[in-house]
Amino acid sequence: MPDRLLRRAGAEENRGAVLVLQHLQHLSPDELFSLERLIRQLDGTSTSCMSTVTLPVPRASRAAFAEVFGRLRQDGLVHQVNLRPLSPRRLGTMITAEIEARAEPALVSWLWGLTRGWPAAARAVLRTARDQGLIRVVDRHAHLVGGASCPSPSAVDELVLPVRETDGPVWEAAKAVAVLGPLGEAVPRLTAQALSVTEREARDLLARLVETGVLRYRRSDSVWEYRLPLAGVAVGASLGPYERRSLARIAVSALWQGTARCADSAYLPEQLAAAGKLVDPERAKTELLDAVEQLAYHHGDHAYGDHAYDDHRVVRWLRAAADLTADPVEQPRLLLEHAKICLAQGRAPEGLNSLRAVLRGHRDRLRPDQLLDVHFAYLVALYRTGDLATLERIAEHGTPEWPGAGGLLEDAVTRGCALLLFGRWRELSDLLGEIRRQDSGGSVEAQVEFLAAAAELWVGTTAGAERSRATLSARHRAGEATAAEVHSRIGELLTLGEFRRAEQLLVDTGRSPGQLGLPSRMLIALYRGRPKEAMDLARRSAVSGAYGCDAVQSAMYHHAAILLVCGGRLTRAGELLALARSRQPTLPHLLTSAQALCELVHGEAEQALSLLRTAVRRAESDGVVAGTDLLWLRMADVTMHVGRPEPLRECLAKVEGVARRLGTERAEMTRLVLHAAVHADRAAGQAARRLAQQRRQPLEECAVLSHLIRYGLGDPAMLRDTYTMLGEIDALMPRYWLRPLMRTHGVAVPGRQATAEENERLLAVLVSEGLTNKQIAKTLRASEKSVEGRLSRLFSRTGHGSRVELAMAMLTGRLHL
Repeated sequence: MPDRLLRRAGAEENRGAVLVLQHLQHLSPDELFSLERLIRQLDGTSTSCMSTVTLPVPRASRAAFAEVFGRLRQDGLVHQVNLRPLSPRRLGTMITAEIEARAEPALVSWLWGLTRGWPAAARAVLRTARDQGLIRVVDRHAHLVGGASCPSPSAVDELVLPVRETDGPVWEAAKAVAVLGPLGEAVPRLTAQALSVTEREARDLLARLVETGVLRYRRSDSVWEYRLPLAGVAVGASLGPYERRSLARIAVSALWQGTARCADSAYLPEQLAAAGKLVDPERAKTELLDAVEQLAYHHGDHAYGDHAYDDHRVVRWLRAAADLTADPVEQPRLLLEHAKICLAQGRAPEGLNSLRAVLRGHRDRLRPDQLLDVHFAYLVALYRTGDLATLERIAEHGTPEWPGAGGLLEDAVTRGCALLLFGRWRELSDLLGEIRRQDSGGSVEAQVEFLAAAAELWVGTTAGAERSRATLSARHRAGEATAAEVHSRIGELLTLGEFRRAEQLLVDTGRSPGQLGLPSRMLIALYRGRPKEAMDLARRSAVSGAYGCDAVQSAMYHHAAILLVCGGRLTRAGELLALARSRQPTLPHLLTSAQALCELVHGEAEQALSLLRTAVRRAESDGVVAGTDLLWLRMADVTMHVGRPEPLRECLAKVEGVARRLGTERAEMTRLVLHAAVHADRAAGQAARRLAQQRRQPLEECAVLSHLIRYGLGDPAMLRDTYTMLGEIDALMPRYWLRPLMRTHGVAVPGRQATAEENERLLAVLVSEGLTNKQIAKTLRASEKSVEGRLSRLFSRTGHGSRVELAMAMLTGRLHL
């Protein structure tokens, strides 16, 4: 033990200090005996010593450890505590407590795979991962972003330090094993090759790493691995670019020659991607594309370019294949596919990089229609990376970055796409008219019609979209319609609430929901009555996107917020809507409709009314029609709530206009509901209910029934049906409000004990949302005194002494009500 530690202990003796010593397993026998003398000197003083030992202890020090600590234990000077790793379940609880957000399974799996549940390592990684943006919280759920990325090596220096402090050859061997370890029995030979030493010398170096507890050799499958996977990842990350490529070349050569084997099918493509052109480029490219196809097969889709993979390996492998090919036709195709998958996965900066490579290196080889497709993808990438300044310049002037990239018409179409992303509908409509006048030869007709159908729909002109849909399946089978057009048309239908037509279009074009973007998949899950799955997809979409909120995403956020409000999660609904607004939604009135509901639930009816009036004025100013049926229905609800039913006729007139222009079932159903309210027309109410039943969307059907009941057009059976359906989707708030209405109409509320438990659960949810007693009272339409009494009983029954404890118990799932 160094003398300076002894001197420090003496200096601290009279101050009740704690001397902390870490990683004692690295001490030599002589240092251990010095440590024993230090500990005995501290006996009887106010200074304590806390030490850590990580097993296994090196063989050279084991006898000294046993002797020293045996004597200290015998004399009562050492208290030994064995710390065991956390199970994945307990690790998830730890993450939730640290971040104050529920840990998603992928995050738990990633952290456990790196740390094997060791708390100190897990906390170090968790803290650094948050600082580096690898963990993102949405709706109080913590998600891993960036795939299987690892925090920078500096975050885990302490874990790698024992390896770094060894002599040069041992450190070099440690770096080699970080790459070559999975190659089993071939590792000593390949390590010798990498270090230019004999195989016997390599085995000695590996043995020293095993002795120090850094490595272990798993005899069951002949694999060399780091005891703490995180340390192996960090050591691998410390490799320089050429070191990494050289080790990957050794691994690839051994596998290709059959002198090494690896059970992990992903290992070879990972090394091919890392080796680059140090190995045969053509063979490497072919095998990388085969690996991508295997992933596509695993996901159940052979057309990998059309699938929004959750597997981030495909991004690395596809980009590596693109860099390896010298084919001037294949390379831009692969780069474009790579960019599309990056955009689908929320990795817009990587996609933007590939698109720039296409435009800079292959622009002259692209046909005009291909060039426009690349420009469209490029604009989406700019939008999602938040580079609005560049996008704005393109919207005004075309594509000045690449003069001569296309003719005037092509530039105008590109400008149109930029305007579409900004949601500047009127400007886009004027531009499309100008393009049609100039395009006498029809050279960009397909692109113009695609733009027109996408843009004019939202302002209430459906002819172009209807023509596109009518021929879409035939054109898709003939290879004339791209997957992007198919997905766009399906997304439009879902945004408008036309679920049955969207399902039919999926069937007609041979698509599956899994091939769509996350927002469209969320809406499908919602319409099919699977709210939990819908919320999971909404969170994943919000996490994966750094910027941008198109029409489908606007609808997704709207419905997700409604689900949260129905579950009593009012603060979370507000946070989600704030996130959506920060991404510049193209249909902002959908978010306002959901925000107005939040305000109404909070008891702020006048604020809700003000928000709705502002949204109506903006929608009319922008010429937007799509989705305003929901806005006017919400306006009708709020005006009824504040006791001013006079605007109902205006709401009905507006919705009648929307229904005529869009011709959608949802707009017609809304028209029937408001017609029934204004004219006390029970037949219209019954027609609205029949249409809701035909559409088979539980949340929507509940909303229709609730509206009819609120307008005095319901009957006892309707109350009972609505209450039951709301229970099936766990809508705590609407059920709470419906119970007094049921009692007023003499409808029995089923299950007294179940009702009491549900009321208690709703109260716990509102507390976990951070609402004050006054806010809870307004939400529950109760007195503050009543809320105080109910809270006291809740705290007493659950054993939680504070709101913070109760909220954490709700978050971690420890509170079962």
